[in-house]
Amino acid sequence: MLRYWILAVCFLTGGYASAEAINAQVDTDKKPWTHLNALNNPDEFQFAIVTDRTGGARQGIFMDGVRKLNLMRPEFVMSVGDLINGYTENLDQLNREWDEFNGFVDQLDMPFFYVPGNHDITNDVMTQLWAERFGPSYYHFVYRDVLFLCLNSEDPPNTQMSDKQVAYVEKALNENPDVRWTMVFIHKPLWIYPGKKNWKRVEEMLQGRRHSVFAGHTHNYMRYERNDEAYIVLATMGGGSGLRGPAFGEFDHFMWVTMTEEGPRIANLMLNGIWDTHVRTPEHTALLRGSLNGGVVRTEPIVVHGEIFDGAETVLRLTNDADVPAEVEVFLESTEEVTVSRTSVRKKLQPNSVELIDIALTAETPITATEVEPIPIRWKVVYDLEESISPMTIEGQHRVGIHTQWPLYVKKTDISLDGDLDDWSDEAFNTVPGPGALSGTTTAWYGAPDLTMRQALRYDDDFLYVALKVEDDEQAPSNNNFRRTDSVEIRLDARPAADRAKGADFKDWILLAFGAGRRGPVQLFEADKLPDGIDVATKSTDTGYAVEVRIPMAYIEAQGGKDWEDIRLNIAVNDHDRDGYSKIWWQPDWNATGSYVGSGVFERLGN
Repeated sequence: MLRYWILAVCFLTGGYASAEAINAQVDTDKKPWTHLNALNNPDEFQFAIVTDRTGGARQGIFMDGVRKLNLMRPEFVMSVGDLINGYTENLDQLNREWDEFNGFVDQLDMPFFYVPGNHDITNDVMTQLWAERFGPSYYHFVYRDVLFLCLNSEDPPNTQMSDKQVAYVEKALNENPDVRWTMVFIHKPLWIYPGKKNWKRVEEMLQGRRHSVFAGHTHNYMRYERNDEAYIVLATMGGGSGLRGPAFGEFDHFMWVTMTEEGPRIANLMLNGIWDTHVRTPEHTALLRGSLNGGVVRTEPIVVHGEIFDGAETVLRLTNDADVPAEVEVFLESTEEVTVSRTSVRKKLQPNSVELIDIALTAETPITATEVEPIPIRWKVVYDLEESISPMTIEGQHRVGIHTQWPLYVKKTDISLDGDLDDWSDEAFNTVPGPGALSGTTTAWYGAPDLTMRQALRYDDDFLYVALKVEDDEQAPSNNNFRRTDSVEIRLDARPAADRAKGADFKDWILLAFGAGRRGPVQLFEADKLPDGIDVATKSTDTGYAVEVRIPMAYIEAQGGKDWEDIRLNIAVNDHDRDGYSKIWWQPDWNATGSYVGSGVFERLGN
């Protein structure tokens, strides 16, 4: 039955049309195209090859490939085995697994050709079941003058081809001596197993004819040159993999083969690189806004009120604010100083739901709080969107910050907003030991001799005051474009700590940006978006420049309430030198992956 069906396919597609040129005309001698000979050779055709689904199967990947094969429209699909998990003699289990797999390939719009792997034919029971379901475990067909040889690398014993199969290969080759190409499909790359004499016999038969060989099994992509031809081991389409990328040969893909007059043109199509037109829509963006803004995973900040840290607890907050279910995976990494009680979390979140998970951090040896590195967190959230060809996956990073809060005192003397810092005591300034982050031309900042900054904060009933001393070895000329001169950016988030822990967008904080080191009125970046009453003064000094900022207390209280307890602040200095431009952050950039909840927090004190 299989042979007649294949012949029918070849017959129905055997009537080729002549290649047509593109019909396009313009009324000038110049043409806005290179030529009009469309790349539509009727002797060319395309097919796809799928590889290992099992051997550590990862749910949903193979079906993702099926949907994308239908999107790409190959003429048929070949395989190189390991289609079910197998490795059992339990017929009920085996039939369930084959029914599941056939349910996948039944959704293909084009023919699918089975090739057995070690997971498909492991023992006599599985071999018999294969025969009952699919007939022969090795076979061949011809399509458009190309011979397709589908072989069995488990023709007992395992990792072996029987003499009977080799005789079949010889007969198939002898019956098709003049085909333009021969394609061989086998699960195990038998050429990498020494002492497998029957594969050597097959290679000797192939010698002298144009051919390509495709295999799987290792879950690591590799291209070999043998017999002056390409022998290719595919990676995975759902099988176990570290997914470390092309350098390791670890990725999910299917192979796309275009048969040309010169031979096959081969492309590896990564599953995560194939999407339909629904890859992004306004509806998706609105639905997933919370995760796109990094709001899926948050933690309560850990505040150390003394100098020593020996352990603490926090809460991991997983949020799905979309109207569809989401699966969230979180990976927490211990550091040299701090051990995390849970290294991973996996949760299925219902639409518009929140899950709280307690996390304990332990320092085996007490350590100075300022020396504790933030705990890295990686997360991934997957949404199965009905309109999309594949589940939508969003990945991000978060950090659990362990930090000492900076004190914020009531001011004791009047502060004049003039850029002179004589009315600030030297003790009020916090020395920044090193940058929280660098951006721009990072090599242009070479340490304290290049630029240092010290900041101070005070408040009274009317205003919050920020002062900044910058020592800079090379000051850029002032101009009205703060991006092209030495300048300062100050970010202030005055919301309560619980709200800050849920994440933020630009609308949730003040962004003050202005050129530094000048006298007179200061031009603020997007001043129309700032609260009323903000004022800035800046002037040059003998060693750099000074800055004073005044923010109305009315804004602080509107954000954090009359009894506000703390604020979050960050400062960046943009330094333009002959060596280049660098941005030196006091704390990690709030919009970057290195940021963590609670960095740069000032605690309100009364004296």
